[in-house]
Amino acid sequence: MWGAVVRVFIGVRLPESIKEQLGAVQEEVKRASLKGSFTDPDNFHLTMRFIGEVNPEQKCAIETALARCTQEQGPFQIETAGLGNFFKKNKWIIWLGIKESRQLHQVYDQLNAELLGEATTVADEVAFIPHLTLGRGIVLSQEWEDLCKVPLPSDQKIPVTALTLFESVRVNGKLVYRPIADFPFHGQTSRTISSKQTNP
Repeated sequence: MWGAVVRVFIGVRLPESIKEQLGAVQEEVKRASLKGSFTDPDNFHLTMRFIGEVNPEQKCAIETALARCTQEQGPFQIETAGLGNFFKKNKWIIWLGIKESRQLHQVYDQLNAELLGEATTVADEVAFIPHLTLGRGIVLSQEWEDLCKVPLPSDQKIPVTALTLFESVRVNGKLVYRPIADFPFHGQTSRTISSKQTNP
């Protein structure tokens, strides 16, 4: 039930085949690391917009914005690129990048406009760098330049057919990104996911 405040974000689901490829790359990063918090393979996704804590009224407004954003957009594909990172406080966030996609950036811009129109968020203050996070708080045991030499899957295509509203929740101490509702592209009606489908 949606009677309480929850933590949410908007993203794109990934096919199992892509998650498997990400898992293989993640293992290479683990071998090059002394420590870190690595993404559970079930949680692999492409973040479009982090929202944070919302109440039931705000959730409804977000869903309205998502429905409008996806009303006329048709499905498209994106492709994976090389390893990338954000470096903060002597630790790494390591990710697999996404090749430049005009359509993906258009969806991001429209999504932001719709969210602002519904007064559900403030303007995004960070640049949109599409990426698939492999791990956070990583301390490497080798130079970054050496890690970048690891062979990667080439030009893995990812279908983008919908935006998904996710809930970030702890289940028995484990972080779970639980899909709440899918909003398919190309004029399809949003589909709220049943509890049976979302239970981890």
